[in-house]
Amino acid sequence: MRKMTAALAAAGALALVVTVSQSAAAEGHGRGWYGVWADGVYIRDINAGNCIESPSTSNCPVIGQINSWDEVLVYCQIPGQSVGGNPYWVMVSPRGWDKYGIMSSYYVENSTNWIDGVPGPSGCVI
Repeated sequence: MRKMTAALAAAGALALVVTVSQSAAAEGHGRGWYGVWADGVYIRDINAGNCIESPSTSNCPVIGQINSWDEVLVYCQIPGQSVGGNPYWVMVSPRGWDKYGIMSSYYVENSTNWIDGVPGPSGCVI
């Protein structure tokens, strides 16, 4: 019984840490890790054509896909094609990837379209 209680307490503490770390970024506090709320979200090639100047589904070819509860490191945000009423796109590096891409900000767990504290187009330098 003690082992089970200790295991449940440890699992609860881990769940609390994960929840807190995700919610801190979800309120828009600058560059950092943000969760993704949908499955099948495309990460697109930010270096293709004029993607960085005008992000859209037609200007930015797909380089990969992520799912809900994946996390992305958000670097900057750029106005582009509106997706779900959100006109911003974010330059990201998904956790576990060794490359950068761009995705619609619509799929990022954040309470507003613009993520406070994340630089705009002039900040899209790595």
